[in-house]
Amino acid sequence: MLMANKDKDKDKERSQPRYREIATELQQEIRLGVYPVGNLLPVETELMTRFSASRQTVREALRIITEQGLIVRRAGLGSIVIASEPPVLFTHSVGTLAEWLRYPNETYREVVRTSEVVADHRLAALLKCELGKRWFLIEAIRRSDAFAAPLGWTEIYVLRKYASVVERRDHGRTPVHEQIAKMFGQTIEHAQLEVFARGMPADLAEPLDVKPDSPALTMVRRYYGVRDELFEVTITTHPEGRYTYTMEMQRSLRPKLGG
Repeated sequence: MLMANKDKDKDKERSQPRYREIATELQQEIRLGVYPVGNLLPVETELMTRFSASRQTVREALRIITEQGLIVRRAGLGSIVIASEPPVLFTHSVGTLAEWLRYPNETYREVVRTSEVVADHRLAALLKCELGKRWFLIEAIRRSDAFAAPLGWTEIYVLRKYASVVERRDHGRTPVHEQIAKMFGQTIEHAQLEVFARGMPADLAEPLDVKPDSPALTMVRRYYGVRDELFEVTITTHPEGRYTYTMEMQRSLRPKLGG
């Protein structure tokens, strides 16, 4: 219990959770060949000692690199390294409304720049807002970890009164609409998701390490608050072969009327 409490205190001092730091360090060591493919990672107790972390923290770090396809865990054997690099393709499975509104916790945003913009005809049509509306724009690269190829380029348009969300320590890890809810009490009354294919814009090709006009998937999320106010629009463009969006639905059986 004392070890767990120490972990919590240390987490508050870091910009990201301790388990993510451990996962990142293990990812790098696997890529550098410290733990070659086919070999075992140190057992949990050794990792706990090395990182001065609780068992729960170590297991969460191992869960992350397991989901990234770097290791498999076998009962009675340990964690086996099966790849030095994670697969480029990232699959986002959606089964609930909350998952539909946000990206998986295993990904994060790396902010590139911010600015204030005014919606011209093209932008107003894309955002579905009035012409001349002023927005605070946050541009970022979405990643699964610090070493894998970028998953996509994200443009987040929020009302100017919400610009301070970018200063939050958890900004890159927490969906912006959740940050706005915590800081300003804004709630989502309804949301829209729009998906379309297009050629990769030339200005996004270089940071995403692809060719201009190569196939791309763009996802636009619009968030509306009280009185149908559009308060955030998120546009993410994914290069071909790096991101898959899946939805699972189940038919609802209605009871028959009458006897």
